[in-house]
Amino acid sequence: MDGEVRLFKRKHSKVWQVAFTLDGRQVRVSSKKRILNDAVAAAREIYLDYRFRQKNGLPMISKRFADVAALCRATMKQQLDNGVGKKSFRDYIIVIDKYLVPFFGDIFVTSIDYEMLQKFARWREAKMGREPRSSTLNTHNSALNRIFDEAVARGYMNKSQVPVLVNKGRDSVRRPDFTREEYATLIRKLPSWIDAGREGKSRDMRHLLRDYILILANTGMRHGTEAENLRWKHISLFEDKGLKYLEMSVTGKTGRRDIICRAGTINYLKRIQSRCPDIADMSFEQLIKSKLDVPVFRLPDGTASANLRQTFKIFMKDTGLLTCPRTGQDRTLYSLRHTYATFSLLNDGMDVHTLAVQMGTSILMIERHYSHLTPRLKKEMLTGKRYDTLIKTIPLTSPMVLPSQMKIYSAQLKIQRLKKSFPTNQKQPLWQRLAQSAVRIQAAIQTTRVRRSA
Repeated sequence: MDGEVRLFKRKHSKVWQVAFTLDGRQVRVSSKKRILNDAVAAAREIYLDYRFRQKNGLPMISKRFADVAALCRATMKQQLDNGVGKKSFRDYIIVIDKYLVPFFGDIFVTSIDYEMLQKFARWREAKMGREPRSSTLNTHNSALNRIFDEAVARGYMNKSQVPVLVNKGRDSVRRPDFTREEYATLIRKLPSWIDAGREGKSRDMRHLLRDYILILANTGMRHGTEAENLRWKHISLFEDKGLKYLEMSVTGKTGRRDIICRAGTINYLKRIQSRCPDIADMSFEQLIKSKLDVPVFRLPDGTASANLRQTFKIFMKDTGLLTCPRTGQDRTLYSLRHTYATFSLLNDGMDVHTLAVQMGTSILMIERHYSHLTPRLKKEMLTGKRYDTLIKTIPLTSPMVLPSQMKIYSAQLKIQRLKKSFPTNQKQPLWQRLAQSAVRIQAAIQTTRVRRSA
């Protein structure tokens, strides 16, 4: 790590401490090792973990519950003193002092999960000497959620790490899913896990599982009937305003519906195609146009395996991701559907009504009031961020440049020249100069798209 990490011992301590700097912030943490070689290995793991958190926008530093509770308590106390606080703030402060801090005080806010909330519920009932009423649980949950909100606002935890509380004695109603960090770990470990499988059908199953996981997580379709019924004839491509979209028609317990796939889904389908000898020689566009009535999720020998559920469970056990820490339940392939919903709401800002139509939920109220909504009306949102529209620059030293590529490269040069010719008339307002440049660049990009499609 080239000197980026430093090991040292505190006075009167035999345990090595780890210190390094990330984003201008000094990080110090115990290696929990007394032998230097063990401490060096631990320091490397700690440093890489923090770098991973930094890269993926995860909180690098968490806080103990008591510290966050003190900040939250002080804010409510100040608002009460200023006469602008809610009356319920007094009740929240009592709950924090009497119940929450005594139990959670020394625990990091990111470590509070389903199992710990169950322990707290049992401890609270023993302390009260009775089962708390629904109104009491509402007050406790509101106070706890205010502390979680404080931790999220200050960057000590992510919103996806906050357990959802209910007021009827149950500690969480969340179904098992994956946080952003857990999903990244899952994707990162898949290739090496595939390579570790035995050659033949075992490894073929793992290859298929990889693409199956990615497609479920990028479409929201149901594992089981919807995925099993999917045929190549049910997949189509369409264009709008120069952009291509991938659409699937799935059939399940709520009938047939059309769903818009996220932009990367086409790559996973192409991988499946490349492993099937009977369709591997076709272009993807030809395959879609041929409307073949054969299953999408099948092995190279043509069989549609019914054992993906067991293979997924093995993968979860091998990678230590089987049990969801927020619910205490084992994850299944259905967890990928819940992950799609979570990411859509938290990361993409998708409204619940669009999500309900996309996922074919059975919430009758939503379907009754928003049945006019179709996935195509929200295709940009459902596709997610598009990176395929970014043009890769073609080097002048390329050994062979096709005429169509030359057109693209020529357009790129025009875009670069337009960027350099940013209006410099200082008499014009800044917004006017920015608008003029945006119009010019957009026109050049549109020209490029037209030439590429030709």
